Amino acid sequence: MRRVFYLFLLSLVAYPVAADEKSEKFGEKLKPFVENFKGRGALTDASNPMPPAETVKNFKLADGLAMQVVAHEPAVAQPLNMYFDERGRMWVTQYLQYPFPAGVKILEYDKYLRAIFDKVPPPPPNHFRGKDKITIHEDTDGDGVFDKHKTFLDGLNMARSVITGRGGAWVLMPPYLLFYPDKNGDDVPDDNPEVHLSGFGLEDTHSGANSLRWGPDGWIYGAHGSTCTAEIQGIKFLGQAIWRYHPPTKRFEVFAEGGGNTYCL
Repeated sequence: MRRVFYLFLLSLVAYPVAADEKSEKFGEKLKPFVENFKGRGALTDASNPMPPAETVKNFKLADGLAMQVVAHEPAVAQPLNMYFDERGRMWVTQYLQYPFPAGVKILEYDKYLRAIFDKVPPPPPNHFRGKDKITIHEDTDGDGVFDKHKTFLDGLNMARSVITGRGGAWVLMPPYLLFYPDKNGDDVPDDNPEVHLSGFGLEDTHSGANSLRWGPDGWIYGAHGSTCTAEIQGIKFLGQAIWRYHPPTKRFEVFAEGGGNTYCL
């Protein structure tokens, strides 16, 4: 029996950033450090993106394995997290705002290269609108390819994960865990979100809180990377953790600590 690997195929294109857009991300004190930082690496390479079908042909698979494209740009771009609901639909968190949060400026980096911002971004609906979005993808004819696409939320700012349950969608957008009610299941939020948790760090946008999952005990579980701190309901931790949240009682706990730059559950 062949095992099938599903592939999200993304065309990796380097977009130039305008000088004035770059300057808005950093305070005056930090600009020389960023411009001369030797560890930044190459920003682009010489390769060109290939069409989805051509990309699949370039993979070398072990015997017994097969690969097919199920989604690709422009329907899915820069996916960070995916979740399958009870209808078999795929929810994708598209991390298009990365790496810099909208509406805030980095004043300096500490010795661990954790960013210090000029302000804490407010929660929706009065948030700083970014480019991130959460999309829903459905295979309507059963051929294994997602052919129906819709946007559940857009204008998000550093959105990292989504799950559904308890009459709506739970969205992890540090520093917040948000609940968007959708009681009739029409994939349109009924109202503005409720902030359930606040205090997840944004110091390093590639290693913050991530990977929402329902546990068999009815708690929401999540991971937390190594170079972002957190202080939630009076509980402080330095990252590298698995945490959980109980929606009925609104109780937050650190479930486990350690494990390096923790990502995915």
